[in-house]
Amino acid sequence: MTGMTNEYQQPVGNSLCEWKTCPRPERITLEGRYCRLEPLSRIHTADLWAAWSTAKDDRGWTYLSVGPFREQQQFAEFIEGATQSNDPLHYAVVDSQSGSAVGTLSLMRIDPANGVVEVGFVMYTPLLQRTVQASEAHFLLMKYAFELGYRRYEWKCDSLNGPSRHAAIRLGFRYEGLFRQAVVYKQRTRDTAWFSIIDSEWPEIKQAFEIWLSDENMPGGVQTQGLAQIRASLKIPRPTASRTVVNVRPLDASDHAAWLPLWQGYLTFYNSQLSEEISELTWQRMLDASEPMFALGAFDEQGKMLGFSHIIYHRGTWSAEDHCYLEDLFTAPESRGKGVGRALIEGVYQHAQAKGCGRVYWHTHETNAAGQALYDKMADKPGFIQYRKFLK
Repeated sequence: MTGMTNEYQQPVGNSLCEWKTCPRPERITLEGRYCRLEPLSRIHTADLWAAWSTAKDDRGWTYLSVGPFREQQQFAEFIEGATQSNDPLHYAVVDSQSGSAVGTLSLMRIDPANGVVEVGFVMYTPLLQRTVQASEAHFLLMKYAFELGYRRYEWKCDSLNGPSRHAAIRLGFRYEGLFRQAVVYKQRTRDTAWFSIIDSEWPEIKQAFEIWLSDENMPGGVQTQGLAQIRASLKIPRPTASRTVVNVRPLDASDHAAWLPLWQGYLTFYNSQLSEEISELTWQRMLDASEPMFALGAFDEQGKMLGFSHIIYHRGTWSAEDHCYLEDLFTAPESRGKGVGRALIEGVYQHAQAKGCGRVYWHTHETNAAGQALYDKMADKPGFIQYRKFLK
């Protein structure tokens, strides 16, 4: 957002003199190519119960505030109550080919005065999960909200719900942060991850969806290009002020004073503490030519350090080439979203290639959704899980 100042020279938000309250969403049918959204009704109950009955277990209900339902009557009572609700306003996802309801989702926390609405109660049965219809349903609902004039479209989920976080990023949402201990549900605590799309971002996201759903990209209902790939290929210019010219180079002894506060910020990010002795030992090892540890720094045009990466080279059992482990990556908070993280990773790739490595790998915490949004674009996710045992 471009800032303004008032008569006291205080920064204030941009003027919205012509802003008008948005109309509330209505119970209407939203037509798509592969599915349609119908206002949820009791006539959908049998289809939805049958679709949920195809699940092998109850994992689909883990992160929902309701369910699982053991009896159809209990499920029918939930659907009946949902049909009477205006907020959340529930829609059934109906497969265009079969005519059957295969899931539901809703608009909720509807705030017409501020132009804010959230998509929630996303209850996708196994028949809908990972299908074209699943993504198109989201597109239809967000398109409806923005056409009504809403400025902000939100997505919130349990921070531990990895599939939901990844779906939000794939659909074009931006991660905004973590609200700690925000909710109690099913007798457990929940940290809530927040994502959003705002009206200035919507044209690009809409265009990507339209290309993705086109006959050219979806022959026989199978995608040729993914949504994220299409969004990247559009290359819609962004304000130059949001990008920073970044120079990545190996750190040397003269960089210690700039590195140390960033290192401390990195430890704080992960709620960790290290002694001064360990931090100093780490720094010295990265400068020691006999050690397999290296540090790279990202600098702006004025020479200010914006972030760092720490890498370790080691041998492996599956190849003759060494591997490069990217152990630490950190960008100063004020420099995030400006290409610094990407530049650091690309710098690691170049460093590793010069060393003759065949692979670069790293891991991150499952709650680091912002980092994963970048990493998903720059590397493959092999699916391995890390185990750890401290011996001291």
